[in-house]
Amino acid sequence: MVREVCDYIRENLDSRVSLTALGKHFGISPYRLQRTFVEVMGISPRKYLEESRVSVLKLRLARGEPVVNALRRTGYSSQSWLYENSRARLGMTPATYKEGGSGTSIVYAIGDCPIGRLLVAATEHGICTVNVGGDDETLVVALRKEFPNAFLVKDEKAEGYLDGVNKHLQGQEAKLPLDLRGTDFQIKVWTALQRIPLGQTRSYSDVAAMVGEPRAVRAVANACASNPVPLIVPCHRVIRKDGSLGGYGLGLPRKKLLLAKERSLVTAKQERPRVQV
Repeated sequence: MVREVCDYIRENLDSRVSLTALGKHFGISPYRLQRTFVEVMGISPRKYLEESRVSVLKLRLARGEPVVNALRRTGYSSQSWLYENSRARLGMTPATYKEGGSGTSIVYAIGDCPIGRLLVAATEHGICTVNVGGDDETLVVALRKEFPNAFLVKDEKAEGYLDGVNKHLQGQEAKLPLDLRGTDFQIKVWTALQRIPLGQTRSYSDVAAMVGEPRAVRAVANACASNPVPLIVPCHRVIRKDGSLGGYGLGLPRKKLLLAKERSLVTAKQERPRVQV
């Protein structure tokens, strides 16, 4: 039933899909539908509708649809609603996102880190992308795919961010301003992840509780998978409830290595001799 509700919501993004309307369509009480949907999906039908709308809007803008048409076809009756919240939802205005970052300057740098070649990219507002790979060319291709029309250039400012990320990996304090693109729920999850202490882990259900949505375990996992700045927003510190690693966008070997390194940093700090005064 929940699968059918999800399909119906995605097929009617431009309509007024209320809980009452869903209950009437599927012949079930709104209360039971809401309860069952949350038990299975971890989020309410309303939040699922919003997440789906933003995802489809991004696709339509990226394909070059006019902004007004894309907004209306995705169910947004008011343009001002999205523009007022576009920095949190898209990281830039809808028009700029539609044009693949056209007119946006993104600086980047590539260097070594403990788990491979590291690329750090930033807008004028802060770091927007962190990626790790085996070679520089693949990292740059991935960056261009995300922002095909942005002005990309290697820059000394990005070198500073690169050094900052490496310091962060060593457990040192580093000033790393972020420019994140995501839905409201994703931003809440990414903010919560930054509160997980170095050397510790939390389960996906723990993080769901941290953001006030204890049943949104699957949605938390999806937000972790969509994290644009791994290493800074430490999604590698989120594991399954049974203690297994779960997934990781940069690969499970790197997740295992990061966790082991962080535990060793904490152990070394605890064993450091105190100076008597």
